[in-house]
Amino acid sequence: MMNLHNELLSRVKRTWEMLRPSAPPHKPSRSADHLIKMNLPPLLGRRDAAYDCVSTLIADQELFARDEAWRQKHYGIIAGLLESAAEDTKSILRTLSSPDTASREQDLYDLIALFRDIVQVLEDFTRLGSAVLNEEHPTFKRFGIRYTDAERLRGERLLSEVEISTVNQLRVYCTRALPKITRYREYTAKSFSKPYASRYQKAYDAYTGIFREAAGEQ
Repeated sequence: MMNLHNELLSRVKRTWEMLRPSAPPHKPSRSADHLIKMNLPPLLGRRDAAYDCVSTLIADQELFARDEAWRQKHYGIIAGLLESAAEDTKSILRTLSSPDTASREQDLYDLIALFRDIVQVLEDFTRLGSAVLNEEHPTFKRFGIRYTDAERLRGERLLSEVEISTVNQLRVYCTRALPKITRYREYTAKSFSKPYASRYQKAYDAYTGIFREAAGEQ
């Protein structure tokens, strides 16, 4: 998982360096504010690509056909994408001067941060789930903790129900949030010049490819 995370981070950084503008040496007078605003389209593109990839991964209908180790990695990737989206949204908020736009972006940040926290719990839950009912765990063995077959079955069923219920609730959240997210993106698109719109789309397409490939490599 760590190797995958490092590779994804490296590719994201390389893509960002290719997409973001930089002040050319012969124009030292370009203001920092202008550069920050120039970075806004690729920031938005990367954030939106991460969020859309998350929505796709959460909706995966084969999720519960996979084993616990695979699901743990899956949740880890989703949590990482949401963390990236949250950090990009914080950066976006720092560039904004319009109160209306800032309010929309704050709404998005709150939603993304909430999803991130829920998915991080799912990742921890699957990591600890097997240990909770594993009487061969060294600590349990030292304290003589044992389960009856009925207790183990009941515990496994309860853990499974909690995980499935949480994922299904996330799917509902994603579906119900989509109309407002789409509307927010339409507002943003209307404010873009053609060059900005092009830079947004290039970033969105590039990062979508990176995120999807990373998710498929687990």
